[in-house]
Amino acid sequence: MDIFWNISHKMYKIGNGGGKIFARFFEIISMSICSHAISAQISVGNGTIFYHHGVGTVVHQDVIIGENCKIFQNVTIGAKISGKSDNNSVPVIGNNVMIGAGAVLLGNIHIGDNSVIGANAVVLNNIENDAIAVGVPAYVLNNT
Repeated sequence: MDIFWNISHKMYKIGNGGGKIFARFFEIISMSICSHAISAQISVGNGTIFYHHGVGTVVHQDVIIGENCKIFQNVTIGAKISGKSDNNSVPVIGNNVMIGAGAVLLGNIHIGDNSVIGANAVVLNNIENDAIAVGVPAYVLNNT
């Protein structure tokens, strides 16, 4: 990501009234510069990278992303229903997950550790650990 998103994310984690106002300010700067809509409120594990500064990426504020994930450009991670804002309606992404360019992950789903989501895949169901998911709608490739 960029320095402005990092600042805003740290301010949201600190909390309190004034910090959240400044956090939103830096979040808007980050969104403007990098052309993304990645909320500073998301939970992101250490080592996770949004390649290409997250250009075109949209991430719901309640999403949880594990450690050491690689997320490419134009990815959407969010709720199936617009306006639904509880953390039970958005994906939870495990550790060491790679999400290809243009992928869409929607709804109350879990993406297992060490999984790969192919470019432009539309994931609407849980993906197990160590799986490779591709297609529209996404399906898991067999390793046989």
